[in-house]
Amino acid sequence: MPCKIQGRVCAPSSKSMMIRAIAAAVLCTEKTTIKNFTNCNDTEAAINIAKLLGAEIEINKNEIQISNKKINKITNLHCGESALCARIFTPIVSLFSDEFEISGEKSLLKRNINDLLQALNLLGLNCDDKKYLPAKIKGKIKGGNIKIDGSTGSQTLSGLLTALPLCKNNSVVDVENLKSKPYIDLTISVLEKFGIKIINENYKRFFIDGNQKYKACTINIEGDWSGVSCLFAAAAIGGEITVENLNIKSKQADVAMLDVLRLCGADVNIENDKITVKRNQLRAFNFDANDCPDLFAAIVALAANCDGQSIIKGALRLKNKESDRAKILQQEFAKLNIKIELNDDEMYIFGSNINHATVNSHNDHRIAMALAAASINSNGCITIENAECVSKSYPDFFKCWLLVSSI
Repeated sequence: MPCKIQGRVCAPSSKSMMIRAIAAAVLCTEKTTIKNFTNCNDTEAAINIAKLLGAEIEINKNEIQISNKKINKITNLHCGESALCARIFTPIVSLFSDEFEISGEKSLLKRNINDLLQALNLLGLNCDDKKYLPAKIKGKIKGGNIKIDGSTGSQTLSGLLTALPLCKNNSVVDVENLKSKPYIDLTISVLEKFGIKIINENYKRFFIDGNQKYKACTINIEGDWSGVSCLFAAAAIGGEITVENLNIKSKQADVAMLDVLRLCGADVNIENDKITVKRNQLRAFNFDANDCPDLFAAIVALAANCDGQSIIKGALRLKNKESDRAKILQQEFAKLNIKIELNDDEMYIFGSNINHATVNSHNDHRIAMALAAASINSNGCITIENAECVSKSYPDFFKCWLLVSSI
Protein backbone atom coordinates (compact mmCIF):
# COMPACT_ATOMS: atom_id res chain seq x y z
CA MET A 1 0.00 0.00 0.00
CA PRO A 2 1.43 3.43 -0.87
CA CYS A 3 2.40 5.20 2.34
CA LYS A 4 4.69 7.76 3.89
CA ILE A 5 7.60 7.12 6.19
CA GLN A 6 7.90 9.55 9.10
CA GLY A 7 9.40 8.92 12.51
CA ARG A 8 12.27 7.77 14.67
CA VAL A 9 13.55 4.28 15.51
CA CYS A 10 16.52 2.73 17.30
CA ALA A 11 18.72 0.41 15.23
CA PRO A 12 18.92 -3.18 16.45
CA SER A 13 22.35 -4.44 17.45
CA SER A 14 24.58 -5.79 14.69
CA LYS A 15 24.20 -9.56 14.45
CA SER A 16 27.55 -9.74 12.61
CA MET A 17 29.36 -8.06 15.48
CA MET A 18 27.33 -9.94 18.08
CA ILE A 19 28.20 -13.39 16.70
CA ARG A 20 31.89 -12.46 16.60
CA ALA A 21 31.72 -11.22 20.20
CA ILE A 22 29.93 -14.37 21.40
CA ALA A 23 32.56 -16.57 19.72
CA ALA A 24 35.40 -14.64 21.35
CA ALA A 25 33.68 -14.65 24.75
CA VAL A 26 33.38 -18.45 24.66
CA LEU A 27 37.19 -18.58 24.53
CA CYS A 28 37.59 -16.53 27.74
CA THR A 29 37.77 -18.15 31.17
CA GLU A 30 36.59 -14.96 32.90
CA LYS A 31 33.24 -13.25 32.43
CA THR A 32 32.68 -11.10 29.34
CA THR A 33 29.86 -8.57 29.29
CA ILE A 34 28.22 -7.81 25.96
CA LYS A 35 26.10 -4.66 26.01
CA ASN A 36 23.36 -3.56 23.60
CA PHE A 37 22.22 -7.11 23.02
CA THR A 38 19.13 -7.75 20.90
CA ASN A 39 18.28 -11.24 19.75
CA CYS A 40 17.42 -12.70 16.35
CA ASN A 41 17.50 -16.21 14.93
CA ASP A 42 21.18 -16.05 13.99
CA THR A 43 22.39 -14.72 17.35
CA GLU A 44 20.20 -17.30 19.07
CA ALA A 45 22.04 -19.98 17.09
CA ALA A 46 25.36 -18.55 18.32
CA ILE A 47 24.15 -18.54 21.93
CA ASN A 48 23.02 -22.15 21.65
CA ILE A 49 26.45 -23.13 20.32
CA ALA A 50 28.13 -21.24 23.17
CA LYS A 51 26.04 -23.17 25.71
CA LEU A 52 26.86 -26.46 23.99
CA LEU A 53 30.55 -25.60 24.29
CA GLY A 54 30.10 -25.20 28.04
CA ALA A 55 29.63 -21.47 28.43
CA GLU A 56 27.61 -20.07 31.32
CA ILE A 57 25.31 -17.37 29.96
CA GLU A 58 23.19 -14.77 31.73
CA ILE A 59 20.84 -12.53 29.76
CA ASN A 60 19.44 -9.41 31.43
CA LYS A 61 17.33 -7.23 29.14
CA ASN A 62 19.86 -5.81 26.64
CA GLU A 63 22.98 -7.23 28.28
CA ILE A 64 24.50 -10.70 28.09
CA GLN A 65 27.31 -12.15 30.22
CA ILE A 66 29.37 -15.13 29.07
CA SER A 67 32.07 -17.15 30.80
CA ASN A 68 33.57 -20.54 30.06
CA LYS A 69 35.92 -22.34 32.47
CA LYS A 70 36.40 -25.34 30.20
CA ILE A 71 35.34 -25.86 26.59
CA ASN A 72 33.39 -29.06 25.98
CA LYS A 73 34.17 -31.49 23.21
CA ILE A 74 31.10 -31.79 21.00
CA THR A 75 30.02 -34.18 18.28
CA ASN A 76 27.41 -32.03 16.52
CA LEU A 77 27.76 -28.34 15.73
CA HIS A 78 24.25 -27.17 14.80
CA CYS A 79 24.33 -23.69 13.27
CA GLY A 80 20.64 -23.06 12.65
CA GLU A 81 20.38 -21.04 9.45
CA SER A 82 23.53 -18.97 10.06
CA ALA A 83 26.40 -19.33 7.59
CA LEU A 84 28.48 -17.00 9.77
CA CYS A 85 28.04 -19.31 12.76
CA ALA A 86 29.16 -22.25 10.64
CA ARG A 87 32.31 -20.50 9.45
CA ILE A 88 33.19 -18.86 12.78
CA PHE A 89 32.52 -21.77 15.16
CA THR A 90 33.73 -24.71 13.05
CA PRO A 91 37.43 -23.74 13.35
CA ILE A 92 36.88 -23.06 17.07
CA VAL A 93 35.32 -26.48 17.66
CA SER A 94 38.15 -28.11 15.70
CA LEU A 95 40.57 -26.79 18.32
CA PHE A 96 39.00 -29.01 20.96
CA SER A 97 37.07 -31.86 19.28
CA ASP A 98 38.71 -34.70 17.34
CA GLU A 99 35.61 -35.57 15.35
CA PHE A 100 32.31 -33.77 14.87
CA GLU A 101 29.60 -32.98 12.34
CA ILE A 102 28.52 -29.52 11.21
CA SER A 103 24.76 -29.31 10.59
CA GLY A 104 22.15 -26.66 10.01
CA GLU A 105 18.66 -26.11 8.72
CA LYS A 106 16.59 -24.53 5.96
CA SER A 107 18.59 -22.31 3.58
CA LEU A 108 21.94 -23.13 5.21
CA LEU A 109 21.69 -26.67 3.87
CA LYS A 110 21.60 -25.25 0.34
CA ARG A 111 24.52 -22.84 0.75
CA ASN A 112 27.90 -23.91 -0.60
CA ILE A 113 30.39 -24.23 2.26
CA ASN A 114 33.25 -25.73 0.27
CA ASP A 115 35.56 -22.77 1.00
CA LEU A 116 35.47 -23.59 4.72
CA LEU A 117 36.06 -27.31 4.24
CA GLN A 118 38.96 -26.70 1.86
CA ALA A 119 40.62 -24.32 4.32
CA LEU A 120 40.34 -26.89 7.11
CA ASN A 121 41.78 -29.59 4.85
CA LEU A 122 44.78 -27.35 4.19
CA LEU A 123 45.30 -27.11 7.96
CA GLY A 124 45.57 -30.89 8.19
CA LEU A 125 42.00 -31.83 9.03
CA ASN A 126 40.02 -34.48 7.20
CA CYS A 127 36.72 -33.06 5.95
CA ASP A 128 33.96 -34.68 3.92
CA ASP A 129 34.48 -34.24 0.20
CA LYS A 130 31.24 -32.32 -0.29
CA LYS A 131 30.03 -28.76 -0.73
CA TYR A 132 26.98 -28.69 1.53
CA LEU A 133 26.01 -29.45 5.12
CA PRO A 134 25.89 -31.70 6.99
CA ALA A 135 29.62 -32.41 6.86
CA LYS A 136 31.98 -34.40 9.07
CA ILE A 137 35.28 -33.05 10.37
CA LYS A 138 38.13 -35.14 11.78
CA GLY A 139 41.34 -33.93 13.41
CA LYS A 140 42.41 -30.80 15.26
CA ILE A 141 43.73 -27.47 14.06
CA LYS A 142 47.39 -26.96 14.96
CA GLY A 143 48.15 -23.84 12.95
CA GLY A 144 50.47 -23.46 9.98
CA ASN A 145 50.78 -21.66 6.66
CA ILE A 146 47.97 -21.91 4.12
CA LYS A 147 46.65 -20.16 1.03
CA ILE A 148 42.91 -19.67 0.53
CA ASP A 149 40.58 -18.12 -2.05
CA GLY A 150 38.60 -15.17 -0.70
CA SER A 151 36.52 -14.51 -3.82
CA THR A 152 33.34 -15.99 -2.32
CA GLY A 153 33.50 -13.95 0.87
CA SER A 154 35.37 -13.30 4.10
CA GLN A 155 33.54 -15.44 6.66
CA THR A 156 35.93 -18.40 6.48
CA LEU A 157 38.89 -16.09 7.00
CA SER A 158 37.12 -14.55 10.00
CA GLY A 159 36.70 -18.02 11.49
CA LEU A 160 40.38 -18.83 10.98
CA LEU A 161 41.49 -15.52 12.49
CA THR A 162 39.38 -16.32 15.56
CA ALA A 163 40.69 -19.86 16.10
CA LEU A 164 44.34 -19.80 14.96
CA PRO A 165 45.62 -17.57 17.82
CA LEU A 166 44.95 -20.47 20.21
CA CYS A 167 47.08 -22.95 18.26
CA LYS A 168 50.55 -23.91 19.48
CA ASN A 169 52.09 -23.01 16.14
CA ASN A 170 52.22 -19.62 14.48
CA SER A 171 50.15 -19.24 11.30
CA VAL A 172 50.25 -17.32 8.06
CA VAL A 173 47.14 -17.14 5.89
CA ASP A 174 47.61 -15.95 2.31
CA VAL A 175 44.38 -14.84 0.65
CA GLU A 176 43.66 -14.35 -3.03
CA ASN A 177 40.97 -11.94 -4.25
CA LEU A 178 39.45 -11.21 -0.85
CA LYS A 179 35.89 -9.86 -0.93
CA SER A 180 34.03 -8.07 1.89
CA LYS A 181 37.22 -6.62 3.34
CA PRO A 182 35.36 -4.42 5.87
CA TYR A 183 34.09 -7.57 7.58
CA ILE A 184 37.71 -8.58 8.20
CA ASP A 185 38.30 -5.15 9.74
CA LEU A 186 35.29 -5.83 11.97
CA THR A 187 36.62 -9.26 12.97
CA ILE A 188 40.07 -7.93 13.81
CA SER A 189 38.63 -5.00 15.79
CA VAL A 190 36.49 -7.37 17.89
CA LEU A 191 39.45 -9.70 18.47
CA GLU A 192 41.58 -6.74 19.57
CA LYS A 193 39.08 -5.99 22.33
CA PHE A 194 39.76 -9.52 23.63
CA GLY A 195 43.54 -9.04 23.55
CA ILE A 196 44.18 -10.92 20.30
CA LYS A 197 46.70 -9.53 17.80
CA ILE A 198 46.47 -10.11 14.06
CA ILE A 199 48.79 -8.53 11.50
CA ASN A 200 46.99 -7.67 8.27
CA GLU A 201 49.32 -7.16 5.30
CA ASN A 202 47.17 -5.37 2.73
CA TYR A 203 44.36 -7.99 2.98
CA LYS A 204 46.61 -10.47 1.16
CA ARG A 205 48.55 -12.00 4.03
CA PHE A 206 47.63 -12.37 7.69
CA PHE A 207 50.14 -13.20 10.41
CA ILE A 208 48.75 -14.89 13.52
CA ASP A 209 50.97 -15.76 16.47
CA GLY A 210 50.03 -18.94 18.30
CA ASN A 211 49.69 -19.40 22.07
CA GLN A 212 47.66 -16.20 22.50
CA LYS A 213 45.02 -15.93 25.22
CA TYR A 214 41.57 -14.41 25.04
CA LYS A 215 41.03 -11.85 27.79
CA ALA A 216 37.53 -11.10 29.07
CA CYS A 217 36.23 -7.60 28.47
CA THR A 218 33.11 -5.45 28.26
CA ILE A 219 32.09 -4.85 24.67
CA ASN A 220 29.30 -2.68 23.30
CA ILE A 221 27.58 -3.94 20.15
CA GLU A 222 26.95 -1.28 17.55
CA GLY A 223 23.66 -0.70 15.80
CA ASP A 224 23.17 -2.77 12.65
CA TRP A 225 23.66 -0.87 9.40
CA SER A 226 22.48 -3.91 7.44
CA GLY A 227 19.18 -4.12 9.28
CA VAL A 228 18.18 -0.48 8.90
CA SER A 229 19.28 -0.13 5.27
CA CYS A 230 15.76 -0.84 4.00
CA LEU A 231 14.28 1.71 6.42
CA PHE A 232 16.68 4.29 5.00
CA ALA A 233 15.74 3.25 1.47
CA ALA A 234 12.05 3.63 2.31
CA ALA A 235 12.62 7.13 3.72
CA ALA A 236 14.60 8.17 0.63
CA ILE A 237 11.75 6.89 -1.53
CA GLY A 238 8.92 8.54 0.36
CA GLY A 239 9.37 10.38 3.64
CA GLU A 240 11.84 10.95 6.42
CA ILE A 241 13.30 8.80 9.18
CA THR A 242 15.77 9.24 12.02
CA VAL A 243 17.62 6.13 13.16
CA GLU A 244 19.49 6.20 16.46
CA ASN A 245 22.26 3.95 17.78
CA LEU A 246 24.47 4.01 14.67
CA ASN A 247 28.22 4.56 14.45
CA ILE A 248 29.24 6.38 11.27
CA LYS A 249 32.85 5.32 11.89
CA SER A 250 31.80 1.69 12.11
CA LYS A 251 33.88 -1.05 10.53
CA GLN A 252 30.64 -2.71 9.40
CA ALA A 253 30.66 -2.96 5.61
CA ASP A 254 27.10 -1.68 5.32
CA VAL A 255 27.89 1.78 6.61
CA ALA A 256 28.36 2.23 2.84
CA MET A 257 24.57 2.74 2.69
CA LEU A 258 25.34 6.40 3.39
CA ASP A 259 27.28 6.58 0.10
CA VAL A 260 24.37 5.02 -1.80
CA LEU A 261 21.86 7.45 -0.31
CA ARG A 262 23.99 10.43 -1.28
CA LEU A 263 24.56 9.03 -4.79
CA CYS A 264 20.82 8.76 -5.45
CA GLY A 265 20.16 12.30 -4.20
CA ALA A 266 18.56 11.69 -0.80
CA ASP A 267 19.11 14.22 1.96
CA VAL A 268 21.32 12.80 4.71
CA ASN A 269 21.95 14.50 8.04
CA ILE A 270 24.30 13.12 10.70
CA GLU A 271 24.15 14.18 14.33
CA ASN A 272 26.26 12.06 16.68
CA ASP A 273 24.71 8.56 16.58
CA LYS A 274 21.53 9.76 14.83
CA ILE A 275 21.15 9.54 11.06
CA THR A 276 18.25 11.32 9.37
CA VAL A 277 17.37 10.47 5.77
CA LYS A 278 14.80 12.48 3.82
CA ARG A 279 13.39 12.18 0.34
CA ASN A 280 14.66 14.47 -2.37
CA GLN A 281 14.54 14.15 -6.14
CA LEU A 282 15.90 10.67 -6.80
CA ARG A 283 18.30 9.96 -9.65
CA ALA A 284 19.82 6.80 -11.08
CA PHE A 285 23.26 5.82 -9.81
CA ASN A 286 26.13 3.35 -10.16
CA PHE A 287 27.50 1.52 -7.12
CA ASP A 288 29.96 -1.30 -6.44
CA ALA A 289 28.52 -3.60 -3.75
CA ASN A 290 31.23 -6.26 -3.86
CA ASP A 291 32.34 -5.44 -0.31
CA CYS A 292 28.82 -5.00 1.06
CA PRO A 293 26.57 -7.61 -0.63
CA ASP A 294 24.03 -7.53 2.21
CA LEU A 295 23.04 -4.04 1.03
CA PHE A 296 22.14 -5.29 -2.45
CA ALA A 297 18.42 -5.83 -1.87
CA ALA A 298 17.95 -2.43 -0.20
CA ILE A 299 19.83 -0.74 -3.04
CA VAL A 300 17.61 -2.45 -5.61
CA ALA A 301 14.49 -1.15 -3.85
CA LEU A 302 15.97 2.34 -3.97
CA ALA A 303 17.02 2.06 -7.63
CA ALA A 304 13.54 0.84 -8.61
CA ASN A 305 12.19 4.22 -7.51
CA CYS A 306 14.87 6.34 -9.21
CA ASP A 307 14.50 7.93 -12.62
CA GLY A 308 16.63 6.11 -15.18
CA GLN A 309 18.91 3.08 -15.17
CA SER A 310 21.01 2.23 -12.13
CA ILE A 311 23.90 -0.23 -12.18
CA ILE A 312 25.06 -2.25 -9.18
CA LYS A 313 28.23 -4.33 -9.31
CA GLY A 314 28.70 -7.46 -7.23
CA ALA A 315 25.77 -9.56 -8.44
CA LEU A 316 27.88 -12.73 -8.44
CA ARG A 317 28.23 -12.39 -4.66
CA LEU A 318 24.48 -13.06 -4.29
CA LYS A 319 24.26 -16.62 -5.53
CA ASN A 320 25.22 -18.27 -2.24
CA LYS A 321 22.94 -16.33 0.11
CA GLU A 322 19.67 -17.37 1.79
CA SER A 323 18.34 -17.53 -1.76
CA ASP A 324 19.89 -17.09 -5.19
CA ARG A 325 19.33 -13.45 -4.37
CA ALA A 326 20.07 -11.84 -7.74
CA LYS A 327 17.60 -14.06 -9.59
CA ILE A 328 14.96 -13.71 -6.87
CA LEU A 329 15.26 -9.92 -6.92
CA GLN A 330 14.84 -10.02 -10.69
CA GLN A 331 11.84 -12.34 -10.44
CA GLU A 332 9.97 -10.59 -7.63
CA PHE A 333 10.59 -7.01 -8.77
CA ALA A 334 9.31 -7.97 -12.23
CA LYS A 335 5.94 -8.53 -10.54
CA LEU A 336 6.12 -4.90 -9.40
CA ASN A 337 6.75 -3.63 -12.96
CA ILE A 338 10.49 -3.20 -12.41
CA LYS A 339 12.80 -4.52 -15.11
CA ILE A 340 16.09 -5.95 -13.88
CA GLU A 341 18.80 -7.32 -16.17
CA LEU A 342 21.76 -9.42 -15.09
CA ASN A 343 25.02 -9.25 -17.03
CA ASP A 344 27.73 -11.30 -15.36
CA ASP A 345 28.67 -9.32 -12.19
CA GLU A 346 26.44 -6.33 -12.97
CA MET A 347 22.77 -5.76 -12.27
CA TYR A 348 20.83 -3.14 -14.23
CA ILE A 349 17.70 -1.74 -12.60
CA PHE A 350 15.28 0.36 -14.65
CA GLY A 351 13.28 2.71 -12.45
CA SER A 352 9.56 2.82 -13.08
CA ASN A 353 6.15 3.02 -11.43
CA ILE A 354 5.63 0.33 -8.78
CA ASN A 355 2.55 -1.80 -9.43
CA HIS A 356 0.47 -3.57 -6.80
CA ALA A 357 1.16 -7.30 -6.64
CA THR A 358 1.60 -10.34 -4.46
CA VAL A 359 5.29 -11.10 -4.06
CA ASN A 360 7.29 -13.73 -2.19
CA SER A 361 10.40 -13.36 -0.02
CA HIS A 362 11.50 -16.94 -0.77
CA ASN A 363 12.33 -17.06 2.96
CA ASP A 364 15.10 -14.52 2.45
CA HIS A 365 15.02 -11.84 5.15
CA ARG A 366 16.68 -9.18 3.02
CA ILE A 367 14.31 -9.76 0.11
CA ALA A 368 11.32 -9.35 2.44
CA MET A 369 12.59 -6.03 3.80
CA ALA A 370 13.51 -4.73 0.35
CA LEU A 371 10.05 -5.50 -1.03
CA ALA A 372 8.54 -3.55 1.87
CA ALA A 373 10.77 -0.57 1.08
CA ALA A 374 9.88 -0.69 -2.62
CA SER A 375 6.17 -0.55 -1.78
CA ILE A 376 6.31 3.05 -0.54
CA ASN A 377 5.38 4.52 -3.92
CA SER A 378 3.26 1.65 -5.19
CA ASN A 379 -0.07 2.25 -6.93
CA GLY A 380 -1.84 -0.26 -4.69
CA CYS A 381 -1.44 -2.95 -2.09
CA ILE A 382 1.67 -5.15 -2.10
CA THR A 383 1.37 -8.45 -0.26
CA ILE A 384 4.63 -10.07 0.83
CA GLU A 385 4.39 -13.82 1.38
CA ASN A 386 6.73 -15.46 3.91
CA ALA A 387 7.53 -12.07 5.41
CA GLU A 388 8.13 -13.63 8.84
CA CYS A 389 11.61 -14.65 7.67
CA VAL A 390 12.86 -11.21 8.84
CA SER A 391 13.28 -12.88 12.25
CA LYS A 392 16.62 -14.22 10.96
CA SER A 393 18.24 -10.82 11.44
CA TYR A 394 15.65 -8.17 12.45
CA PRO A 395 12.57 -9.64 14.19
CA ASP A 396 11.14 -6.18 14.93
CA PHE A 397 11.42 -4.88 11.37
CA PHE A 398 7.69 -4.81 10.64
CA LYS A 399 6.95 -3.56 14.14
CA CYS A 400 9.23 -0.59 13.43
CA TRP A 401 7.66 -0.26 9.99
CA LEU A 402 4.22 0.18 11.54
CA LEU A 403 5.58 2.82 13.92
CA VAL A 404 6.98 5.02 11.15
CA SER A 405 4.61 4.40 8.22
CA SER A 406 1.25 5.99 7.50
CA ILE A 407 -1.16 5.83 4.58
